[in-house]
Amino acid sequence: MKNEQNHHINLLTDFGFKRFFGTEPYKNNLLHFLNTFLGPYIGTITDITYRPTEQLGFLPTEKRVVLDVLCTTQNDDQVIVEMQKTSQEFLKNRIVAYSSRLISNSLKVGDRKYNFPPVISVLLADFSIPELVNREEFTQRVTLKDEMNNIFSDKMSFVLIDLSKFAAQMQFDQLLDDRERWCYSIHNMSKMGEGEIPKRFGIFHKLYEDCRLTKLNTMEKQEYEKSVLEYEDVKDAMDYHHRLGIEEGFQKGLEEGKEEGRAEGRESLLKAAQKLLELGTPIAEVILITGLSDVEIDCLKGSR
Repeated sequence: MKNEQNHHINLLTDFGFKRFFGTEPYKNNLLHFLNTFLGPYIGTITDITYRPTEQLGFLPTEKRVVLDVLCTTQNDDQVIVEMQKTSQEFLKNRIVAYSSRLISNSLKVGDRKYNFPPVISVLLADFSIPELVNREEFTQRVTLKDEMNNIFSDKMSFVLIDLSKFAAQMQFDQLLDDRERWCYSIHNMSKMGEGEIPKRFGIFHKLYEDCRLTKLNTMEKQEYEKSVLEYEDVKDAMDYHHRLGIEEGFQKGLEEGKEEGRAEGRESLLKAAQKLLELGTPIAEVILITGLSDVEIDCLKGSR
């Protein structure tokens, strides 16, 4: 990759990911992606229907859930696709909760057989998944099994994809299969140089062409630029927070330097939290991502 200036949309941003995987004009992208990662387990998906991404609870006190992409296959499987930019302490609990919400919303009055459709959650992680750090694998599939490795239920399953394993230094035509090509494309699209994905790669070449910034109108460019700033603010704040923790471990005792670092780190976290709140991220999730207290978040809400 020799691209010194970005000419393609960043697919890790909310704008980029939801546009090219969550909208009808680009449905073939999601269909191909799902067949690549889920086909070996559930068979070929011939069609998908997009569904509203906002999931409400039965009671006013239940948390509202907003998904990145939600669709139903021709076999009525419900598929959640989420792009996660930063690691969270309770990330696994979150994807289980999302799947459970879909199941509860699918139950029909009087159905004593609990004949609800299966829910498959696909999580793309823009960070290292702990279970895969020291392994060559970049995907982790989780199903409900008993101690004898027999399927307990096929109603809920998860596929976690570690995008961080696909560095921009790789060459696209050297990737082994479509799984690697999807991960590489999603992770690196905004860094790609001219002609990086040849025509012979079909849907990936089309995605590469569709992602050109020149194809956006003025309003879309404004929305995209805002999404890029939000993405970079959150990533910068999280990266700084991580570095700060490491530095404090090595510079224990240098209180003056530590206090200055904490002040800078706090400012970055507050800025990231403000952006998350503006995006409509639930307060509980903002607290988990930033580590700020509920009192600090309330102060931010009051200043908006």
